[in-house]
Amino acid sequence: MEYILEDGVVYSIERIGNNVIKAIAPHMMYDEESGEFVPAPPPEPVPKVPSEIDILGKQLAEKELQILQLQADTELFGKQIADKDIQIMSLQSENEVIGQQLVEKDLRLMQVETDNEKMGQSIVNLELKLVNMEGK
Repeated sequence: MEYILEDGVVYSIERIGNNVIKAIAPHMMYDEESGEFVPAPPPEPVPKVPSEIDILGKQLAEKELQILQLQADTELFGKQIADKDIQIMSLQSENEVIGQQLVEKDLRLMQVETDNEKMGQSIVNLELKLVNMEGK
């Protein structure tokens, strides 16, 4: 098979009997340096324009990923809230214990004060007896 170059286009020429068939040969190109016809590099693929369905599908996938991330965040926040609730309950329990201890100390203090008042009254009574004894 032979090739010719016309107006920058490479054609293949094929002779069958007395007939000549001329056809465009996109798989060949003319190399000006060597002056020969050489295989053309494969054409660069034309980027496919995404369809509306492709665009919507991509947007849907992005939204689903956002939903999954929000669900994970929500689960994490829920766990943090549960941990804080446990800490609050623990602190409330400690406060109740401390409150009970405070009540017990207040009761002991009141008992000591009562005992002191009784002792004070006993001392007053003894002093009165002493005064009465000295006065007689």
